[in-house]
Amino acid sequence: MLAAGCTPAPTATTTPTSTTAPPPSASPVATQVSAAEIYAGIRSQVEAIRGLEPTADVDPVTIDAAQLRTNLETEFDKENAADALRFSEETLITLGLLPAGSSLRKLTLDFEAGQVAGYYSPDRKELFVVSRSGALGPAEEVTYAHEFTHQLQDQTFDLSKLGLDSANQSDRALAQLAVVEGDAVSVQTRWTAENLTAEELGQLLTASLDPAAIEALRNAPPYLRDTALFPYQDGFAFVSNRIGAGGYSAVDAVFADLPESTEQVLHPEKYAAQEMPVKVKLPAELAATLGAGWKNAGEDTLGEFILQTWLTVNGVSGATAREATAGWGGDRLELLRGPHGATTVFLETVWDNVLDAAEFAAAAKTAIAEIRPEGMVVFVEQAPRVYVTLGAGAGEIAPRFFR
Repeated sequence: MLAAGCTPAPTATTTPTSTTAPPPSASPVATQVSAAEIYAGIRSQVEAIRGLEPTADVDPVTIDAAQLRTNLETEFDKENAADALRFSEETLITLGLLPAGSSLRKLTLDFEAGQVAGYYSPDRKELFVVSRSGALGPAEEVTYAHEFTHQLQDQTFDLSKLGLDSANQSDRALAQLAVVEGDAVSVQTRWTAENLTAEELGQLLTASLDPAAIEALRNAPPYLRDTALFPYQDGFAFVSNRIGAGGYSAVDAVFADLPESTEQVLHPEKYAAQEMPVKVKLPAELAATLGAGWKNAGEDTLGEFILQTWLTVNGVSGATAREATAGWGGDRLELLRGPHGATTVFLETVWDNVLDAAEFAAAAKTAIAEIRPEGMVVFVEQAPRVYVTLGAGAGEIAPRFFR
């Protein structure tokens, strides 16, 4: 159920364009140098910052906004099977995270087309930089510093083995993506501080105010916006914590022992303590409870961050949502699909203690009142667990299984 970050797999239909621009440290009388020379300088600087070396060359390819949109559409359709897309769309709508009637495909592509600045493909071993102006300036240089970090990660740790596309494990995938992006943001931030002049930083700020990017951010549903920003913002905070504990060697160690939940990213001390999520097994007979024509349409784990987002989107203040989800221990969600397009979501959550469960139960009741479908929250104090049902027939499920 996640929106893609800066690293969607590209297509082979892009064509490189040559650009020229002065290097970051050029003097007013310096002659223009080629894009290849600029990129070579950035590679050397990033290697020194990150402490990793490439094992193979990957020449960056520059594409424009139109080519980016074409690539995103092609790859979205290739990577998202119809059944999986329908499951995500119906689940998010039933949870009140997307408006009724939404097209998850269109919402995601509209958001990404306005926001993605570049990407590295672990599958194709290709690296793309988006230039909306047609020039190679500070924004494109910073993007390359970020994406070249992904190239170094892939060639050192093999990103394809990280399980970033694991089906029905949104929480774990989001947590592990946060390591990948947080590492790249850390390198990008340091490279920017060390290599851009005050004038170039001003140009970078101007580029960040691109109207198309601002419009895409403004128009995106909060769920897409928040889950897209999480790997960069919270991932950067997590990686910074690891760097503080042992430099980039400590970040290397994280790639060998990735976080299992967004809880571990939000609370690095829980990662250090190896506080693992509780595995939740849902009752097998949930669909049968609703009668003939109902079936299990899929499962997922939401995790602390997505539950926090669910609460804030649906009428709970940010501070209350953070407090209400901070004691998360584990969860599992099932989408039930019935006759005439009816859907129901069943969510089982487990908490660290009774107080944590009670706080979430209270916040969940507020969220359900905001969504206004049929719904129920059941708090089982002795577990401590909280069960949430939303959608058609939701009131029939929880009372039958949990009294």
